[in-house]
Amino acid sequence: MHSRPGLIGAIAAVLWFGASGVASAQHWPTEPVTFAGGRLLVGGDASVTYGSDDPGWFTYTDYETSAIRRVRAGVTVEARASDRVSFLTEIRAETGVGVTPYAWYVRISPLAGRLLDIQAGRIPPVFGAFTRRAYPQDNPLIGSPQTYQYLTSVRPDAVPATADDLLRMKGRGWLVRYPVGDATAHNGVATVAAERWDTGVQVRIGPPVFEAALAYTVGSLSDPRVTDNNGGGQFAGRVAWRPGPALTLGVSAARGTFVADDVREARPDAPSGRDTQQALGVDAEVSWGRWLARGEYVANSWRVPPLDAPRIVDPLTSHAGYVEARYRLHPRLYAAIRGDLMRFTTIAGSAGAETWEAGVTRVEYGVGITLRRGLLLKTSVLSHWRDGGRVTTDHLGAVQLLFWF
Repeated sequence: MHSRPGLIGAIAAVLWFGASGVASAQHWPTEPVTFAGGRLLVGGDASVTYGSDDPGWFTYTDYETSAIRRVRAGVTVEARASDRVSFLTEIRAETGVGVTPYAWYVRISPLAGRLLDIQAGRIPPVFGAFTRRAYPQDNPLIGSPQTYQYLTSVRPDAVPATADDLLRMKGRGWLVRYPVGDATAHNGVATVAAERWDTGVQVRIGPPVFEAALAYTVGSLSDPRVTDNNGGGQFAGRVAWRPGPALTLGVSAARGTFVADDVREARPDAPSGRDTQQALGVDAEVSWGRWLARGEYVANSWRVPPLDAPRIVDPLTSHAGYVEARYRLHPRLYAAIRGDLMRFTTIAGSAGAETWEAGVTRVEYGVGITLRRGLLLKTSVLSHWRDGGRVTTDHLGAVQLLFWF
């Protein structure tokens, strides 16, 4: 466990900084800035997150940075060519990544009332519920659900030749090496990469009561891409029903080619077949009074080529879910908690059957304080338990100061 005095000191420092900055921030923008008669909208956000050292790599993302130790900033621009056509882009800078084009796409709304949208380019994801609130200002806590962040030992550009190769990497998703494909040690992927967007076309119908979205992209849930690397592509969709303003129910599904062509080229003797990722998700959100509760479950599987004995003949399957709740103690203060787990199926190695990846559980709880409109301070404690890997238990703390408009 990490130093409590050090964590308390960091929290106190950020509290002082946020409070002292309120008075000088009265003239900051609190909503997107418009130009050209409302045809050009500019929004932005910036966050600073500082947390405990994470020797178990529980909070690392596919950008190879810790989600509780980073600085992020982004600018979003929407240019409205007409009432029916808009061009949107987002440029983001982040610790360990530099400046990248996070999103760029055209949105066409052929019907009045925006009941039908067609989007093409590097587009927003349609699978799942958390992808719609992955920005820090939409997440009541600092960490993300493990389905959308935790690094497994699966890679799209390198695969194990045997089941034993895979089992040796169990619980080491932060740095994985396999003999087939790219031999460089690199991180594995999360089930759903919430912090990267895929490239393709999306059609969305609705809301308010009913909403449906379908997308075709060149990457997959775990590996969103700008350019194709396997000639397969992915179909993903979500249907949501809102019978009332306080309840939303959703179902998502996705299926696409996951493994890169370079892997097949490295082993031309591999049995034919599609190396796919497919997932099914359900989600719900309900609010009443000062309470807001959400939950989500995702069943996911990857197929990799069965190469050498002992072969990986079954899909590499995971089951993950979380439940979170937020309670507003005061108009400017809330408390939140999330319980989160991932479990994995078994495969047969030389020593017998065992789970192909280490199961992991996370409990995160914290508070958020609105210092002023568009300026939020959050604190969280994240506790982890894992049945494999070099570190099996860890308790981390973090603070985050967030500004957006």
